[in-house]
Amino acid sequence: MNGRILIADDLVTDRIALKARLALARYDVSLARSLHEVLAQVKDALPDVILLDIGFPDGGIAACRRLRDNPALGDVPIVIYGARDDRDARIAALGAGADEVLAGLPGEVELSALLRSILRDKALRGDLLRRRDILGVSGFAEGETGFDPRVKAMIVTPNAQGAVVWRRTLSERLGAEVSAAPMEVALETRPGAVPDAFVIVETPAQPGASLRLVSELRARPSSREAVILYQMAGPSSQTADLALDFGANAIVPGPFDADELALRLARLTSRKREVDRVRALLDDRLDEALRDPLTGIHNRRYADAYLDRLCRAHRSSVSGPFAVLLLDLDHFKGVNDRFGHVAGDHVLRAVAERLLGELRDQDMVARVGGEEFLVVLPNADADGARVMAERLRQSVNEESIALGGGQSIRISVSVGVAVSHSGAGDCQSVYERADRALYASKAGGRNLVTFFRDRDAA
Repeated sequence: MNGRILIADDLVTDRIALKARLALARYDVSLARSLHEVLAQVKDALPDVILLDIGFPDGGIAACRRLRDNPALGDVPIVIYGARDDRDARIAALGAGADEVLAGLPGEVELSALLRSILRDKALRGDLLRRRDILGVSGFAEGETGFDPRVKAMIVTPNAQGAVVWRRTLSERLGAEVSAAPMEVALETRPGAVPDAFVIVETPAQPGASLRLVSELRARPSSREAVILYQMAGPSSQTADLALDFGANAIVPGPFDADELALRLARLTSRKREVDRVRALLDDRLDEALRDPLTGIHNRRYADAYLDRLCRAHRSSVSGPFAVLLLDLDHFKGVNDRFGHVAGDHVLRAVAERLLGELRDQDMVARVGGEEFLVVLPNADADGARVMAERLRQSVNEESIALGGGQSIRISVSVGVAVSHSGAGDCQSVYERADRALYASKAGGRNLVTFFRDRDAA
């Protein structure tokens, strides 16, 4: 089954018609004739979507408000249908918490596209919230400040004169920073300046252009998470279902209504910002899990995954040779014994900073043991690896590390280097070969750079 849909309608003919239109997609459909039946059913199992008739007993809008007051249903999308072309009814339904309001009993194509869009967004949000709960994270990334910057919205339309009116009235209703631009400008928006929401006005003469813009915005990393509203030119459109499948969050019937558009944008942008905060929080937690808490550089877990990915790319010939450097601080135990572990921790942080200061942006450094560091140099041959290894060794050794209290210490590092060649076996063993070369540096007197040679394996 693709999801559980609860149809709340007191007319048996409407219930049967909607259930038939959902049959092909194999939804798990349940039916309710009264609010009492709805509440009884959601108590047993939460639906994924509620389809609610605006003419429901005692009023569909009042029923929607009652359902929204139920904490268990806070994340369950509600679609109200049967609003006709009644602008006031649509606004009242949106104000009561409906996620979508449809003029009549939806047809099979329109209903299927709408449910796919709603369930796609719901699944994404649900997955993020589950991961947040698994990590034991509470609150949001911006929760401490209590401040959200103004919503930024862009109206995309070729009608410059109409855009001026839209921009002014929508800005007043939404309290947002609203801009207007033609399609080509919308696609040129810099990553750091992407609006929270796009309102794409359908061009009846060229509906394909409007659809392509929806698809392009949803496909680009910079605008992938933005809210996209597809403003129809009239009360209906032959491209509405395609716009939803291409990535629009909602279809807004025409003509332009600032009050309705503001209600829709307020709800969708609020949800977007909640998802953005959870995503940022999870990214922070993931970053913490992949970093060494003492030095701030990557840890062994990240390094292993990085090398595995690099090896896969190497085997598929999409990347060139790479070098692996293992560095081990010489006589580090003596630092802890003589100055204490606090001083030892300070030395490790100082060494990590010096290594970072010498590496390129594309290089990776990780702490993989007590006093052992791993450096990976993508697209580096033996000559490049030799130069970098010497630079790293000298950067650690050339200046003393201040320990405080007038004390300082000079420390050296031994380095083992191995360079990947063709062949999967070579790639998988490059870390082991670098480790053998490091052992040779230690055995040879320390403070040395040693390259692995094939005869060393014998």
